[in-house]
Amino acid sequence: MTLNKSQLPSIAILGSTLLWGTFWIPVRELNEVGLGSVWATTGSFVIPLVVLLPFALLRWRRIARSGLPVFFGSLLVAAAIAIYAEALLRGYVARVMLLWYLTPIWSSLLGWLLINELIGRLRILAILLGLVGLFVITGADKNGLPLPRETGEWMGLISGFLWGWGMVYLKETATTPIMDRVFLQFVFMGIVFLFASLIPGGTEMVPISIQSLLSSLPWLFAFALVWTLPVVWLTVFGASALYPGKVAVLLLSDIVIGITSATILTDEPFGVREIITAVLIIGASLVELFDGAPQPESMTLQNK
Repeated sequence: MTLNKSQLPSIAILGSTLLWGTFWIPVRELNEVGLGSVWATTGSFVIPLVVLLPFALLRWRRIARSGLPVFFGSLLVAAAIAIYAEALLRGYVARVMLLWYLTPIWSSLLGWLLINELIGRLRILAILLGLVGLFVITGADKNGLPLPRETGEWMGLISGFLWGWGMVYLKETATTPIMDRVFLQFVFMGIVFLFASLIPGGTEMVPISIQSLLSSLPWLFAFALVWTLPVVWLTVFGASALYPGKVAVLLLSDIVIGITSATILTDEPFGVREIITAVLIIGASLVELFDGAPQPESMTLQNK
């Protein structure tokens, strides 16, 4: 089976999972070299904003006329990413990611309710594979269902819902240039993250010293320009052409990468359950990748 241009958005989303699954790494590295995780992550959201600012200034009139759906959709995606980042700083990486990946349910239901997205047999199969994987990794033991138990886990669940909602808007605002939407997301992202970090139980905002800032610069710029900016761009490109439920299921590969990288680089466990989950989630992603079933012309958000 060969790939064609119509599958490029799916490839972009799958490619973004390499970054989504590992972007916790530079956050921890930044914390290790002395720059507080709050300032490190905020900086990673501000640097792309500064990089894109000159281009945005040339297009400010067009951006200002983008319309409420573009602004609201950008806010939803920015909030999802920012809250997810804070959740990963607070909680157990694998569990937070698993709770976030209930997002195929939210994306599919919101897509059906808001833009008339069809939930066909292959979509149902892909969602079931993903959910079985979630059950295997979190619910097939004495701990029961994967319900949030602490603030970080609740943040993971909430960010997943916001992400699913935001994917609906990315699809329905696809005529707006990618750069404009990416810029708007970074306008909101740092602000939302700072508010999320103020919720009790997070990392303390330690004063920034010149020494810690200088030692952190390589990882800070890597996180901003190698991880954050490319992953947001790839996601917006892919989500603009694909239906929300499809994006959510394709992103399930992220959890395999995240759990695997966390297991290799940290003390987090990896056993038979993790292997079974990885197989199920990869299967879900492949089902969606080669699902060529047509979708009807969607009802716009404004008309809904």
